[in-house]
Amino acid sequence: MINGDWCPSYLQRLENKFNKGKINQEKYCAAKQFILNKMSNIQKLQESYDKMTVEDKRQFKCKFEQLKNEMCEYFLKIINGRVNSFRLRSSLKNYEDINDIIQDAFITVMTYINRYNDAQATSAFAYVTQLATNSILFSLNEIKEREEKMVTGLDFYDNLNTLDDKHGLDGLNKLAEE
Repeated sequence: MINGDWCPSYLQRLENKFNKGKINQEKYCAAKQFILNKMSNIQKLQESYDKMTVEDKRQFKCKFEQLKNEMCEYFLKIINGRVNSFRLRSSLKNYEDINDIIQDAFITVMTYINRYNDAQATSAFAYVTQLATNSILFSLNEIKEREEKMVTGLDFYDNLNTLDDKHGLDGLNKLAEE
């Protein structure tokens, strides 16, 4: 069962941000109330789970597993839809990058899904889609930076100025001549 150990540390980080002036009073109060509600709901779930019979717990676990599997399937459909809308399959040269992007987006969605606040009456679909989009954009920026920095083979070697490098071959020859 989920026990909510993340809640107290999240509250502490939230309070630190508020004390340092990084978030305003309104956002602080709303986020704090959200976490307190989460903690209360988790506690109620835990209490009702503890009162269940062994058979009820088994059925609960089966239903919970089924729900998790369906949720993962829906998340992957949303992520693949975003990948398709970015036309990554036709624009990226390396197909392994696409798989990495999908995995990163899935991990991001699974990491931050607990921050969805249904009390704000926003769309859960929009929330998951935004998480996936942000993750994809972040991954694309990382790939772009990696490709700009990547230097391989003799091109790299030819660009080195080994005359100034005493450890390089030309630098060693120059030292030997002196």
